[in-house]
Amino acid sequence: MLLTDFDLFGHPVAAPQVVTPPRRRVVSQAAKRAKLARHLENSNNLVLFDELLDFLKAPLLKQQIDMDATFASDVGTVGVIEVDEDGSTQDSDEAIVIPYEAWGESWVTDSNGLSWSKEGLLFTQVRLFWRSMEELALNNNEQEKWSVLRWIFRPAIWKHYVYDKRIGRSHCFEVHERDETFSFHNCCIAARVDEDTVREGVRRNIPVEVVKAVEKVCSFD
Repeated sequence: MLLTDFDLFGHPVAAPQVVTPPRRRVVSQAAKRAKLARHLENSNNLVLFDELLDFLKAPLLKQQIDMDATFASDVGTVGVIEVDEDGSTQDSDEAIVIPYEAWGESWVTDSNGLSWSKEGLLFTQVRLFWRSMEELALNNNEQEKWSVLRWIFRPAIWKHYVYDKRIGRSHCFEVHERDETFSFHNCCIAARVDEDTVREGVRRNIPVEVVKAVEKVCSFD
């Protein structure tokens, strides 16, 4: 201890030491992306979900989404309903009712018996496309981004499983993107954008290993 002075009672006083505060390490988004890519590449399990969701907290698209006001998101006007772990709402006496109003002349009828006009169907497809692009440009919505990426990179033909209670097992049949009303393929056609261009633009903003992880998960949907 280096003594340089005495206090009022004659006791030696140590010289004050200059403490250098620890340097704050700022990790760039590119460094985080590279770290995640190394984790995914070296892991036996291609999807490290915690690391992946941490990466997806940041926006994947840096430019603001410029869309027609007709198709702009109205999510801010929708009230939040708290749901318990068992799936029930906090107020069990109130059932969640989604209003349905027919829009235009009936064109097709879905599996729930609801009729869709051609205009209403096209509007919903375009709204879904732009809403999904908006999710990619937002912060702290990792689950939503994960769903959008699975939607975008889903293969043109995928397997769909339906459980049959009568025989106690599932049936598997193939679904083509053209036959799925709200597939990425059909929503791009409705929005009049080239799906390959959009997909490639998203691909350039995420590591190759993340794309592989998404495609691997999509193959088991």
